[in-house]
Amino acid sequence: MEHAARSTGEFSQINYLILALTTRCNLACRYCYHGLPRGRFDMDPEVLQQALWMAGQGQGALHIQLTGGEPCLVPGLIEQAVKGARQIQRPLTMGIQVNGTCLTREIIDLFKKFRLQVGVSLDGAPKIQESLRGRAKETLHGLMLLEQAQVPFRITTVVSEVNVLYLEQLAMLLAGFRQARGIGLDLLVNKGSGANPESGPGAATPGDLHQGLQRLAQALIQINSRRKHPIRLREWDLVKRMLGRGRLNSTRLFCQAAQGASMAVHPDGRCFPCSQTMGDSRFGRDLANSHLPPRLPVASLMRSKDDCIGCRLEHCCPGECPSRLLYNPPATRRLACVLYQSLAELCET
Repeated sequence: MEHAARSTGEFSQINYLILALTTRCNLACRYCYHGLPRGRFDMDPEVLQQALWMAGQGQGALHIQLTGGEPCLVPGLIEQAVKGARQIQRPLTMGIQVNGTCLTREIIDLFKKFRLQVGVSLDGAPKIQESLRGRAKETLHGLMLLEQAQVPFRITTVVSEVNVLYLEQLAMLLAGFRQARGIGLDLLVNKGSGANPESGPGAATPGDLHQGLQRLAQALIQINSRRKHPIRLREWDLVKRMLGRGRLNSTRLFCQAAQGASMAVHPDGRCFPCSQTMGDSRFGRDLANSHLPPRLPVASLMRSKDDCIGCRLEHCCPGECPSRLLYNPPATRRLACVLYQSLAELCET
């Protein structure tokens, strides 16, 4: 495998590697940008080995994210990935994103043994979680197992019209978990199941998003005043950092994929710029016979200077996910502006 990888010649450095260990999943989230998989594949160990080898050729910090499908359905591949990553001679962090329903004490012991950063997908209180993802009871049981094992975790929440006005309920639910460390908000991606108006929820409206963020922030302020470890809001922290930096000399690139330094590997051996482009034939390349997948189109959140004049983040905009800019219609692309502007407003109160 190493010989095959070397034969491809020079390739750009990978700083963010996403390994989709399986396409199998026990949920059918209404907005999943992967859609319903046509087949059920687990990653071949040779594909895993080559992806890790390619990521190991760079310098500086590297992050490896394990995902799926649902990676907890293939615990053996989790262990193989971590052991293989330990051979990489770069500063390394490693995380795993799970839906929480398949967590067991044995799998959590695996997380602890290898010091994996744990992310759990949760969209709200049980009723909302059941509506959007299903198996809410099992997800909460998984959170309780992480709590009992004293494993810190962060929550990823997809924001839609269904949950946007109830985000503070999510914060209140997490207040009961000492190991809860943060919430990250992902806006809907108009791809896969998310592009089907009959099954997927719609995007939040700008007004509801602003109101929902206000409620969430106030709830977190109250909750964190009584916690040893605060529950951080990822996007709020980002806005604070950007405001602290002041005027930037150039447009900020949102992520490693926008910089051409990210690679997401499908279980069948195809590679893509990021997990959200996975399955899109325009960006897929065969891992064994190509360089990195093509870089995502350079896109800016700013449509024109008139859109940004007077914005609190006019000269230090965090930018937007390039795949959301690619897939989402113009009417919803601006929700990122509402998100950042609402949180910047809160920084001044």
